[in-house]
Amino acid sequence: MKLCFDATRFGGGLDGAITLAAERGISAVEYCFDEFKVSAKTVQEVKGQEKTFLERVARLSQKKNVAIACLSLDYVHEPGDKASNKKFAGMLSKLLEVASILHCSRVAFLLSPGTDHGWKEIFEAEYAEIAPRFEERDIQLLLRICTPLKYRGASLKRWRGMEPQDWRDLISACPNLSLSFSPGDCLWLGVDYLQILSALVPVIEHIEANDVEIQRSLLKDSGMFGPLWWRYRQIGKGQVDWGQFIEALKLYDFKGTFSIHLDDEFIAPDEISMTDALDECIQKLKPLIRD
Repeated sequence: MKLCFDATRFGGGLDGAITLAAERGISAVEYCFDEFKVSAKTVQEVKGQEKTFLERVARLSQKKNVAIACLSLDYVHEPGDKASNKKFAGMLSKLLEVASILHCSRVAFLLSPGTDHGWKEIFEAEYAEIAPRFEERDIQLLLRICTPLKYRGASLKRWRGMEPQDWRDLISACPNLSLSFSPGDCLWLGVDYLQILSALVPVIEHIEANDVEIQRSLLKDSGMFGPLWWRYRQIGKGQVDWGQFIEALKLYDFKGTFSIHLDDEFIAPDEISMTDALDECIQKLKPLIRD
């Protein structure tokens, strides 16, 4: 298991993320991309200044011995929607090129579950068009099991997450698809993240480690479809049992990356507050993750 962190919110770009990780003895980083424009071409290109920058980042990554563990996409794809699929395929094509330059072995994405039973079969066909190019370059595609950025803070009246059976069905139907797993999201969904772990570990490549706080009084008063009754917290300030979770990962011989996420609304967005929060998480996790 390799300790990692999501460097997106630190504002220093990929090169700054690598330096920040090296200073803290962390050997991997994750980086998330918002929705971005792509050309009409089926295969996207990386060239010019963008390619030069990424090649420089790759050299820095090698020099500092800090890997880019995962590139995550915050766009939520709607299977079966032609416009969404065009954007989704284009963005993944571009991230494939970026990942190849950066020697990154994982690209993670989000799906919005459909309202009928056929949406998974539709995505299976869409995936079959995308996956071969990733397989050719030995880059793993990961389904993200977390709350999409655009829905954080929104009542469940406005959206719904995937069920564990959806994850299982998609993994079974889509060859070489793996998971980016979030125990915090399991917790607020009422899913026992420890109980289901043994069956899922073989297909989990990446952990998105946000803690979660459930406001029980609000939930009891308004119900699950009322005002938002849960929120992400910094590791150790919510209700995930990280000690038990990490011991379970060790027990099941998890070999992927464990990525600290700092999406806690109580962490000020300035550099000092963010780095202090990161250091607190590292201090808490390193003794647990170390064999």
